[in-house]
Amino acid sequence: MDEFLNNENIETATNCDINNDASEPINQPVDNSPSTNEKSDANEKSNPSILEKVAKFFSAIFSPLLIPTYGVIIALNLSIIAPMAPLQTRIIVTIATLAITCLIPATVITYLYKVGIISDLGVNRQKDRLLPYGVAILCYIVGAIYLSEVNAPQWIPGFMIGGGLAVITSALINLKWKISAHGAAMGGLVALIFMMWRNGYALFDFTPIACIAILCAGIVGSSRIIFKCHTLGQVLAGTLNGFFWVYLMTL
Repeated sequence: MDEFLNNENIETATNCDINNDASEPINQPVDNSPSTNEKSDANEKSNPSILEKVAKFFSAIFSPLLIPTYGVIIALNLSIIAPMAPLQTRIIVTIATLAITCLIPATVITYLYKVGIISDLGVNRQKDRLLPYGVAILCYIVGAIYLSEVNAPQWIPGFMIGGGLAVITSALINLKWKISAHGAAMGGLVALIFMMWRNGYALFDFTPIACIAILCAGIVGSSRIIFKCHTLGQVLAGTLNGFFWVYLMTL
């Protein structure tokens, strides 16, 4: 289990903003040679800084498509159900979750990109997100049903339901304002870990795990800001959205 018409921030793979230049005057020759500033920008893009490389790395490994699988891995292996669930069962459930919430939507997104329905694989343009959000919602529903069918404790399907509700909320907000999908995903993961810690479901003291999750959420949010994919407000709103729904559905 993260980004669309008015005042949208348009993204690219490494920088989500592009300039909307004014139209060229009629009957004036156009100089197509790159300016000094354009050459400088091209060099910066081809030689990203260490900070940009780190930001890109964290944005990728904490993609919203991967967060549901991370949550299930944590729930199955670091909670009190781990000693009771055979390793083979935990592996099968994890692979199934990965297929339902990551591989299937990734395949659909790739198809939408190839046929020209969306403009980039990162689904960074605000107007491109409606269909992918719909696919994600369906996948979260299927994931929750699957986890219920394998007799997982109710709070684990609840994690999927909360994620689905966060996606629905993001899709509705996205009609007017570009809320962060990465933020929502990380907020949901933090909520799951906090709930396990608070309710005593963890196998050990979860304080270090909770601190690491919060730190990663901050790094991912900062990464989205560094790439100008989102403002601080959009990242915080997405994080609160994911945390609220997942925590509510796992109580």
